[in-house]
Amino acid sequence: MGAIAVSKKEEDQIEKLQKELGITSKSGLIRVALKTLEKKAHEEKLRREIEESVSRCAAADKRENRELLFAGVARRTGE
Repeated sequence: MGAIAVSKKEEDQIEKLQKELGITSKSGLIRVALKTLEKKAHEEKLRREIEESVSRCAAADKRENRELLFAGVARRTGE
């Protein structure tokens, strides 16, 4: 991979992060940033999958509860 053009502000951010994190090279900082972004993307995907699963289960629970309610009402009125 070749050089990446960055602004002076971004260059300053890179240097500041390198110092704060104790990372001696820009490539090291990029590796850490990539790992962090991959982890965040994975966690976001997992969060979405969990939300979808919870939503599906909630809908199924509502249907089941409604069916049980109607079955109970029919049984009571038939007595």
